[in-house]
Amino acid sequence: MAPQLDSRNFPVLLESIQDILCTTLYTACVGRAVPVSLLLVSDSGSAKSKLVKALTCENIHMTDSISSAGLFDLMAKDAQNKVRWITMQDFNPTLSRRPGTVNSTVANLLTLTMDGTCRVDDGRQQKVAVHNPVGLITAMTPEMFQRQGRKWFALGLSRRIIPVFYEYSANAVREMLRAVREGKISGSDFPSVHVDISKTLEPEVGESESAQIETLGVMFSTNLGLARSKNSDGQVKWFVRKILPISPTVVLRTLAQANAIRHKRNHVSNEDLQFVANFVDFTNVSRPKVI
Repeated sequence: MAPQLDSRNFPVLLESIQDILCTTLYTACVGRAVPVSLLLVSDSGSAKSKLVKALTCENIHMTDSISSAGLFDLMAKDAQNKVRWITMQDFNPTLSRRPGTVNSTVANLLTLTMDGTCRVDDGRQQKVAVHNPVGLITAMTPEMFQRQGRKWFALGLSRRIIPVFYEYSANAVREMLRAVREGKISGSDFPSVHVDISKTLEPEVGESESAQIETLGVMFSTNLGLARSKNSDGQVKWFVRKILPISPTVVLRTLAQANAIRHKRNHVSNEDLQFVANFVDFTNVSRPKVI
């Protein structure tokens, strides 16, 4: 059935992406967990920037671009650890600076999303800012991801900032164009989605649910390890680089608990496992999710 579009300038077919983004914000509520960071990867014009911009929360710092110095100042000034998320509509500008600047920024994002530390070497006396771990939600084009992918894998960044791949089906494109003709979609922003992440909870995960998450974690680690190469004829070939499924399983467990918190459940249920399974479907670079 063709996707139906509502009257709020928001295409219903993007609800699956919005659902992932909203639940991801709730990972900051999971006790003893580190917020899960996301990178939307899709073609230009696929509304990924609008989806990121629509996220609103008093714990979000929204910016157009970021540098090591900017990250340091943001963390150093936030003594009460109110900032739990950094959102950027487009990661491409940050990655288009001088290589040394980009490398420093990426290195700080790695440590900031892992243990909350940020370092800057510009002559100032205080060189390290210590903060609670902060999540990142941003977006980029497939071309930029392809350029950065090998380096990010080597750094371990692909396990910290999870890439989510999607593209439109031909039918979805036709429906979107029809909606534009009818004035249902314009160039204005999507409606804001406000999320309250002020509470810290730890939903119970049963033995059966844990086993299913571990199975999905193996699939997830395979997706994170996918890389492309070309043979002598120029044909694209995919291979899998080894990633131990430990940290990927931790990420999925956190997402399952976050989805339970979002829907006011005190234990992980089949609905949360279904969310996790759907999330894993979006992480295969060789087969972007078609919506």
